Amino acid sequence: MKMNRTFNLATLRLCVLAAVLALAACNGSSGGSGGAPAASGSGDGGAKAPSGGTSDASKAPAEAPTVTALMSRATNFPEDNLVIQEIRKQSGVNLQVESVVSDDYENRLNTLIVSRNAPDIFRVTKAKLQELVDNDVIMPLDDLLKSHGPNMMENRGALLQGPAYIDGKTYGIPDMWFEGNALAIRKDWLDKLGLPVPTTLDEFERTLKAFVNDDPDGNGLNDTIGLGAAVEVRQTWEQIFAAHGVPQGRYVTIDGKLTPWLLAPGYLDAVKFLNKLYQQGLIDPEFATVPTLQSFEKLWNGKVGAYNFNADGTTQNWLTRYVEEPKPVFAYTYLKGPNGQGGHVRPVMEDSGAYTVISSAAKNPEAAMRALDYLVSVEGDRLTWAGVENVHYKWNASGQFEWIPPFDDAVKLRDAGGYMYSVIINRGSQGLREQLYNDITREARQMVLDHTLEDAYIFGLPDVQKERGTILDDMEKEFRTIAITSSGDLDALYEEFKAKYLAEGGADLIEQATEIYKAEQAARGD
Repeated sequence: MKMNRTFNLATLRLCVLAAVLALAACNGSSGGSGGAPAASGSGDGGAKAPSGGTSDASKAPAEAPTVTALMSRATNFPEDNLVIQEIRKQSGVNLQVESVVSDDYENRLNTLIVSRNAPDIFRVTKAKLQELVDNDVIMPLDDLLKSHGPNMMENRGALLQGPAYIDGKTYGIPDMWFEGNALAIRKDWLDKLGLPVPTTLDEFERTLKAFVNDDPDGNGLNDTIGLGAAVEVRQTWEQIFAAHGVPQGRYVTIDGKLTPWLLAPGYLDAVKFLNKLYQQGLIDPEFATVPTLQSFEKLWNGKVGAYNFNADGTTQNWLTRYVEEPKPVFAYTYLKGPNGQGGHVRPVMEDSGAYTVISSAAKNPEAAMRALDYLVSVEGDRLTWAGVENVHYKWNASGQFEWIPPFDDAVKLRDAGGYMYSVIINRGSQGLREQLYNDITREARQMVLDHTLEDAYIFGLPDVQKERGTILDDMEKEFRTIAITSSGDLDALYEEFKAKYLAEGGADLIEQATEIYKAEQAARGD
């Protein structure tokens, strides 16, 4: 075992050294803000924290223990702000946070680990968990959770035996979040054309034909798209596969073996249906090449009638993105296929996103857990998401949440520290973010939970998935793209694809996933 640890750590050091050199060449700094993508009006010269946000006030209470954390950020924001000051005050921990642009996060974290300057708190993907445990980089959290994590246990106690539960110990805390990926239909277009909300594939096809051919936007032009989709936007395909009983991206059990979704019964039928839509001009003709943002923009610009994506995007966060006036009206639905199948990919809260961990080198792990425990409390979650009560937001006389201008502008709120620290950890699906969703978004997310597809789930990662997972995924995307646009023999194309997929690692994936599944089932007593 000792020899294996030494080899793994040496491999990590070599990989990180190359990453560090590349990082130094690109940045010339340690995770600074240079090159960070900023929202319009944000950046270093954006709005300052509200009155009271001075540098003196940013100091933690006297004698407060210092805890360091590394987090990723999507946009720049002033790192001395009222929210971090309040976190320190309320938690009693001098939390010092380094934020790094998302694309640089992995390199920065690896650099800190190899230089033995790992932050006390950081987040990792499940692919890294076992390696970090093997090399004693992160510590088990069970005792800390019992002694200093009452809010954490209340919020996530039932979800701790997922991928970060290794050899009987808890090493990481899951995100506790799910996408809420659902099919949105332009309800205003349906009403104009006298159509019901479709619930079957046949009805959906008729709806798309009307959206493409009957001028639903009323501009007199033949310029509308039925189904928006992009091969690089995974979520946009889920409903079509689900209507054929296929949980996209998951395993199913066939003859006692875990089998990838692309080899499941129904996969080819779903592709044939998509081919049928494409041949009739009912799907975005640029689906194979359109970048993610441009795919979204087609919806935002009022040219797409149906789009499958996370509900908190489509009918919540994107409301200001839509250019039409009045704003588009959507309805959510899930489609049933010829065998009555349909639904959504099942959320697995124990294995959602990244995992928050504590470094084994932390000088005060109890303070680190105390800081995390505050962040997942009701008060801490509200603070990291919405800012300081009665400064950034308030509860009105009716008990309803209201933003206080100018913090109804997301850029102004980010510049005051709102949203930003929720990346470290938050209450997940029990937090303020969920509570603030409008009715249609909340109902869509509940629909996802109420109608799920069966799958065969594993927490572990097969070795071949670690080594060749991207290659195998790209093979599926390539086949799907070719098949949807093909006028040839789809059955023959699929047989050729399956043979190649199995030879390139798919057969090993099935065997390794099956062994992991059996071991995990036995460990749970199932």
